[in-house]
Amino acid sequence: MRRFQERLPLEALTFDDALVLLDVVQELAHLRTLEDVMALVRRAARQLSGADGVTFVLREGNLVHYADEEAIAPLWKGHRFPIESCISGWAILNREPVVIEDIYADDRIPHDVYRATFVKSLVMVPVRRADPVGAIGAYWAERRVPGIREVSLLQSLADSAAVAVENGRLYEAERAARRAAESETRLRRELLAMVSHDLRNPLGVIAMTSSLLAPLLSPLNGRARHHLDTLNRSALRMERLIHDLLDFAAIEGGGFRVSRVPLALSRLLEQASELGPLAQERGIGLELRVPERDVDVRCDPDRIHQVFSNLVGNAVRFTPAGGRITVMAEVHADWVELSVEDTGAGIAPEVLPVLFDRLQRPTRVPGSGVGLGLSITRGIVEAHGGAVRVRSELGQGTTFTFTLPMEG
Repeated sequence: MRRFQERLPLEALTFDDALVLLDVVQELAHLRTLEDVMALVRRAARQLSGADGVTFVLREGNLVHYADEEAIAPLWKGHRFPIESCISGWAILNREPVVIEDIYADDRIPHDVYRATFVKSLVMVPVRRADPVGAIGAYWAERRVPGIREVSLLQSLADSAAVAVENGRLYEAERAARRAAESETRLRRELLAMVSHDLRNPLGVIAMTSSLLAPLLSPLNGRARHHLDTLNRSALRMERLIHDLLDFAAIEGGGFRVSRVPLALSRLLEQASELGPLAQERGIGLELRVPERDVDVRCDPDRIHQVFSNLVGNAVRFTPAGGRITVMAEVHADWVELSVEDTGAGIAPEVLPVLFDRLQRPTRVPGSGVGLGLSITRGIVEAHGGAVRVRSELGQGTTFTFTLPMEG
């Protein structure tokens, strides 16, 4: 076994060799996947060395993975071996190339593994000698002593491929993470849709039964009527929750759509005033501040009413009796700014950055609710091309503000 302690001289390369290496380096710069990098390098390695076979080995902790090969007969593609048990591991651990003229005369070669192959002689060079990430092996079917030219070419090729291998691994890891995230999002969306569908069927039965019972229970005492009203309210709440689930699934999956039409700002604010009774039931005042200048905004009226319902409903839950909720609007150059301000409990500063993210927000947050309303609110506003933000101070109240584009 011959060892090469020092970096091999490039003077040993011919002009044609240098051109091939230059072409490989230029092409490596444009490759992204590890598969493409390995395919290019193994082809070039075999062309430059004249070997009967080439393998591309990747280090995986205490294992070496024979990830790719090009040879006159099968070698070990797809197999993994302990790093201490094979010559590729030796080149990686010792950070230097090695030449073996007769594989059966070297006790570092696992002879039984090689007997089924054509290999008689080999060269193994590390990929990135400072901290090897793998190795490139070249094999011959006849015994020979590869010269300094072959070893220099293979090591130069391995050095050139080192950065591309690392980039390829990072790209593969990023792509795997993205696929996992997409799969998780798709699964969550499908689960939400399935659950929503399955909930609707029994809910429909409850609503129908309630409507059939209403005439029968109307002559009865107040307690029976109270139970029926409770049943109806619970059914309506369940229906709203199901719609929230479906909206959240659509927003998460990128399939949420709005139907925008021109609408006067004053009419939009009137929708908010319809929520007055909700506040009055809790002893909270609802004030509407209409700007002097009325303009048309481009929006989906039903969806914006849903935004107001979420924000005003949220304010009502966390504003004590005697407090006040103010809905106001401000006209700017080509957009309007709408706000819902309350004098409630306020929201802790550490919660504000994740307030609209249902998956990151703490389960119970004073002033934020526990459902999907704020996440859906953000999805609706962003679907209109607007943005939503929040300003809050504990004990002083909270202001939610969102923007909408003006018509033409």
